[in-house]
This record gives sequence, C-alpha cells and structure tokens, in this order.
Amino acid sequence: MAIELLRVMEKGRGCKPDTPIYSMVIDSLCKDKMIDSALKLFDEMSEKDITPNVVTYTALICGLCNWSLWRDAKMILKKMIDHKIYPDVLTFSTLVDALCKEGRMGEARNVFDSMASMNIAPDVRSYSILINGYCKKKKIDEAMHMFREMPRKGLLKPNIVTYNTVLQGLFRGGRCSEALEIFEELQAVGLKPDFYTYCNMLDGLCRTKNLDQARIIFSDLASKGLEPNVVTYTIMIKGCCQNGLLDEAQDLFQRMEEANLSPNEITYNVIVRGNLKWGKYEAASKFLEEMDAKGFSPDAVTFELLLDSLDVKEHNSTVLKMFQKWAPSTLNKNQRDKELGM
Repeated sequence: MAIELLRVMEKGRGCKPDTPIYSMVIDSLCKDKMIDSALKLFDEMSEKDITPNVVTYTALICGLCNWSLWRDAKMILKKMIDHKIYPDVLTFSTLVDALCKEGRMGEARNVFDSMASMNIAPDVRSYSILINGYCKKKKIDEAMHMFREMPRKGLLKPNIVTYNTVLQGLFRGGRCSEALEIFEELQAVGLKPDFYTYCNMLDGLCRTKNLDQARIIFSDLASKGLEPNVVTYTIMIKGCCQNGLLDEAQDLFQRMEEANLSPNEITYNVIVRGNLKWGKYEAASKFLEEMDAKGFSPDAVTFELLLDSLDVKEHNSTVLKMFQKWAPSTLNKNQRDKELGM
C-alpha cells in the first residue's frame, strides 16, 4: 500500500516524503476509495509543514467528488484559493462534473463561470461536462448555448464526445431535425462519427419514430467501417418493438444470430417485452424459454409485463411457468433495490 511506503520513507535516513510524494499517496488513497485516510494524510501535511500544491488539492477534490461529497469538495477548493494555491482547469472541471451528476446545474454553472474570474480558460472537456449536465436535465436550450459558445470563446472546437453528447440530448428532447443537422455538421467540420455517434443516431431515430432513417444508417454501418454488433442490433430490435413492428424485430433477431452474434440479456428482455406489450404471447413464450435456457432473467419492466399478462386469457402455460420460476428472485431483488433506494 502507498501509505505504508510513505511511512517507511519517514523512518529512513534518505529522502523524506515531500509534497509530490504526499500528493501521489493521497491520489492513490482516493482511487482506492479510502477517502478518510486521504483526508487525514492531507491534514498531516499541515502538521509537518509540507505545503500541498495544485496536484494535491485536485486529487483530493476528485476523490471527494467521486463519493458525491461535493460540499466537502467545494470547501477544499475554497481552502485552496485562500492559501493562494490557484486551481487549474482540471480542478474546476472535476467539481463541475460532480455538481452536474448531482443535478445542481446552477452551482455547476457558477463554478464554471468562476474560471473566467481567475483567468483560467475552460477547455473542450469542461464545456462537454457542462453540456452533458444540461442535456441530462433536459435543458437543451442551455446546452446548445454552451455548445455554440465554444468556438467564440478561445477558438475551441467541439470534439466527437461533445457532438455525441449534443446528439443524445437533442433526440431525448424530441428535437430530431436539429439532431440530424448536428450529425451533418460534425461530418462537415471533419469529424468522423464513431460507434457512440451511430448508437445515438439509431436510438434517437427509433425513439422519435423515424425508423426509415434508422434503417438507412443501420444498413450503412459496414460501409463506414463499423460492423453491426449486439448493441446496434438491440437498438434496432427495440425500435421495431416499440413501434409494433414485431415481424421485423424477429427478422433482425434472426439475422443477428446468423451473423454469429449472441443476443445478450438486454436483447432478450427487449424482444420479450415487445411481444408481451403487443399481445404476441406465443412468440414471447419462445423467447422466454430461450432466455431461461441461457440463464438470463427478466428485468423489472419485463417482469411487470409478465405479471400483467397473467390477467389475459390468451396467455399460455409457458408465460405462467416462467412467471412462477422468476417471481421469488425478482421480487426479492426489487425489494432489496427499494431498501437501498435504487
């Protein structure tokens, strides 16, 4: 353990632990989720007249943020500035990210804006973090404002991560036409769509009932150097199921297996849900049996549909049998999740 090495160094006659050593150990403790030990070591530095630097403070702030201890992280940031040790863009980005994950967008924006008051220029990552936070809260106008501000502030160019974030946000906000424009724009500025870009496009187009365009993009994947995989097939199967296109969903499922791609637990849950939702109990039973044979289990949504289907006369014995088999473990898991606040 890093802290044991530090103690050995203290007892030796050679090099004594200094700020870089303490910073390294604090960072290691934070990454190992030993935040209390990291805080104690940080306090120890003051007792031994060892001055923390920006690396030390940033490591500690990052560790606190990873535990959602953003209030403590803000206190450490204040202490850092009070001691005239000025944070860098990484320090600020870490805190902005933590606040965004907590949904505290007002505070996240205040921390982001405070960079300018300290003559620290936000980078592409810090903008992307804030844009992602706004998108998660469905504040799409604010996200787009920040996105368009990037080139005007410091000549920053959004990267593919930024574009992917904006694409997902626009689709989830129901702004399909804008998302399609962004997809064209990112290619026009010389960026190459990656796997996540295409997943966002397929998922977004399916969500907004633009299946024709989703089919075109899906069929073009191979020509773009991206062979369809379990994830992309599952997105398309889900889109078909949501729109009642069960024959097409089953055809995609079959094509997936013919391509030597094994459907995973998510794929099975998606196609079982689709068939149950639209009253196709024979097909649902077939996939339920396959699902069971492969050791997969229904998620909470699938289980609820199974439960609902028991009230329908057309359900068959397989649906009942699978419900009876999975009921104890699923109900126990749901109760545990409820107790844990999940």
